[in-house]
Amino acid sequence: MSDQLIVALIKASSAHQKSCTAEFRKLELSPGQPKVLSRLRYQEGYLQKDLAALCNVEPATMVVLLANMEKKGMIRKEVDHVSGGKRAFRIYLTEEGRRLAELVDEQVKEVEAKSFRGFSEEERTQLLSLLDRLAENLE
Repeated sequence: MSDQLIVALIKASSAHQKSCTAEFRKLELSPGQPKVLSRLRYQEGYLQKDLAALCNVEPATMVVLLANMEKKGMIRKEVDHVSGGKRAFRIYLTEEGRRLAELVDEQVKEVEAKSFRGFSEEERTQLLSLLDRLAENLE
């Protein structure tokens, strides 16, 4: 067992990502798509640039990601006029997107259950709280 934070975080993050990626691949989702689907499942109509910020993705990357999702029938875009008369897009799930978003959330719950196997509820809560504090310290 390593006493270096970076080693522990990389090991845990890699294992978690590998498990999630394997599940998302079964749904034929590319990296980034599950995060977008999950965000939109709980609130639709985000402006494209706001969705990029929420998903921690560069705006140019979000453009490509959404174009691929639109092509596959997961999302639809609606034109909106924002300040200064500029045109922007609001993003909504299609029925197929909603179906996939539900499956993504189910798979995330399964991976989370697997991740916390053997943890008490108190340990789970404490770990999540400590990780939040760690992130706040570094921001």
